[in-house]
Formats: sequence, C-alpha cells, structure tokens
Amino acid sequence: MFSFEYHSYDYFKLLSDLAATMGTSVKDNKIIFPHHVADGYLQCIELPNGLQAIISDYKLNDQYYLKREKIPKEYYVLRYEDIKIEEEMTLKIDGEVLRTRNEHHAGIYLTSTLFDVSYLGRKGTSIKGINIIFSKEWLAEHLRITDPEEVLTTYLNMKTGSYTIEPIDNEYRRYFNEILQSEEDSPLRIATIQNRIMLLIERFFARLYEKSRTLMASPKISKHDVHQLMRVESLLTKDVYSRPPTIDQLAQEAAMSSAKLKKLFKEVYGTSIYAYYQKQRLNVARDMLLSGDFTVKEVGLQVGYSNLSNFAAAFKKEFNILPSEIRA
Repeated sequence: MFSFEYHSYDYFKLLSDLAATMGTSVKDNKIIFPHHVADGYLQCIELPNGLQAIISDYKLNDQYYLKREKIPKEYYVLRYEDIKIEEEMTLKIDGEVLRTRNEHHAGIYLTSTLFDVSYLGRKGTSIKGINIIFSKEWLAEHLRITDPEEVLTTYLNMKTGSYTIEPIDNEYRRYFNEILQSEEDSPLRIATIQNRIMLLIERFFARLYEKSRTLMASPKISKHDVHQLMRVESLLTKDVYSRPPTIDQLAQEAAMSSAKLKKLFKEVYGTSIYAYYQKQRLNVARDMLLSGDFTVKEVGLQVGYSNLSNFAAAFKKEFNILPSEIRA
C-alpha cells in the first residue's frame, strides 16, 4: 500500500513532498507516478489572483491511501472528482464518509481545510479530478460576504443545507474534458487550462450564491456556536488514548444544552459526538500501523481496546480491512 499524508495549503509544496515520498521528481510542475503506485500524473497550475489548482489523472496499481489533515489556517477547496471505483473505495470529506463498491462516483464539493479529507482506494481505481484552493478572503468576495470572519459560519450553514455539493452536468464535464484533453505541445495549453478552470469556478460559485441567499439571510448556526463546536471537537480529539469527556462535560464547556450540542455537532461534523471520537482513535490506530513501528496488539491497547477481537472488528468496519492486513 502507498500512503501519503499532508497538511499544506500550498499545492506546489504538496507536489514536491509527494514526489519525495514516491522517490520521483517534479518536472514542469508535474509528477508522473511510478508504475508500482499508478499510471498517470498530477500537475499544479497557477491561476489568476494567486489561486492554485492541482489536476489529477491516474489509475491505481496498488492500494492507495491519501489524507489531507485538517489545517488550523482557514482555507477552502473546490473539488471536482470523477472516479471509477474498482472493488471498493472509502472517501471521507469534512467528517462525512462515503464507502462505495464498483461504482462511478462523480461530483463537485466545496470543502474546508478545517476538516480532514481522505481516500482509501484499491488497485484498478481510476481517479480524475481538479482541486482548487481559496483563501477565506477570496470566498468572502465571491459569496458577497462583507466580513471574511463570517465565511466559516456561512460555509457551515451551506454545508448543513447540502448546498456545498453539486452534481456534474454536461457543461461542467465539457470544461473538465477540455482541461484533460488539452494538447501537451500546444503553446496555449496552460492558458486554455487556466481559462477552463476559471469558467468552472465562476459557474459553481454563481450557482452556489443563488442557492444560498435565503439561507445566508437567516443562518441556522451562529458564529458563537461555530466557535464553541470547534472547541468541543478540539477537546474530543486532544487525547484519544484516554477516555473522552462526557456529553454533559462537553456541553458545559460549550455553554449550551446537551441536546443542542448533540444536534449541532452532528449537523457540522456529519456524525454523533462519540462516533466522531471513535473514528479519530481508529485513524490514530491506522497511522500507527502504517508506520510499521507497532504490532497490532500494541496499537489496540494504546487506543483503548483491551479486547483485540473488538479492535479488529471496529477497524474492519471503519476501513474495510483488518489491522493485520494494513500492517502487512
């Protein structure tokens, strides 16, 4: 299995770090995958107004685990994905899990770097996509939000209303195909790619703004509640090797009722409080196993499982693979 984790908001640095992990090099802001990992490439593109994009077009030749850890600095990523899944793929986007088998998965998502994103794909899976990263100031301007500090609240309200996801239609697909099919030796290749990406961005945000105007006028989640939820999430994941705080303790820290905390937490993070804690400690377990420095027994005990059968069952349910298989 090839595994790579990152927490950078600079796509050119990301490309350099990924190349180093694979033992290959970056040429013209592009990586050609080593054959044992995949067939295809990743390429970074500089866009107007300081924006960056990364284009993906590859087919996996091995199991592939990619994770962007949450970044304390607030950025937003528009993700265009067209994935043909072989056997099974697990995608985690902003706390929500999508596990699919032998399907064609396609969509456009606005995500936040304040949440984790990860993929676990099997050999034979084909991944085509574009990621574009924005600052909160850029997003504030294009969603006509006066104060950039209100962007996170607006985003979370749009997220709970499912406004940050859009299906791919013929017009989006046309822009995307023109990007991937641009001729390598054309002197206008980069200009064409930049133009089509900007058209894709313009269309997504114009539609998002129209859909969200009513919601933005009467938000479901206040700025104060957003910051309290982020505090709760931080307390919950601070130490996954110990028992988590109780719901009542977390509610007291958040200065809200237990019922309100549970409701808002699920709306923002996509799952219940203890299910979220469970996912985080299993993520830690997976990272320990991938390091190769610990046995399955050591990992299970460290993340709080006295019964290794229960650990293996929980791990299998979360990642659809046994801890012993990950370590192998």
